[in-house]
Amino acid sequence: MTRTAVVTISMMIALTGPVQAQTDDAECRKQGQIATNIMSERKNGANARRAERRVIRALPADSKNYEVAIPALVEWIYSLPEEQMTPEVSNALYQACLQQ
Repeated sequence: MTRTAVVTISMMIALTGPVQAQTDDAECRKQGQIATNIMSERKNGANARRAERRVIRALPADSKNYEVAIPALVEWIYSLPEEQMTPEVSNALYQACLQQ
């Protein structure tokens, strides 16, 4: 389930920007960082809607194309059990991005 969700969300993010940029390590790191930011919001007690707004507002100008995928990423991360809230979530998204 977790692996399927990661691949699905990674593919959705891939569709938001140029295909060539998706193979770039820096772009994949941005995706992992977005996941980390969402997990931080959750751990700090923000509800999903607030986390979504805060993460979108914090996106750098060169990452605005990820804005459309953030709601699905927030939904996925907020559905994870607490014990799965580890750096592995960001790493899995990063790895899935690199494989595209």
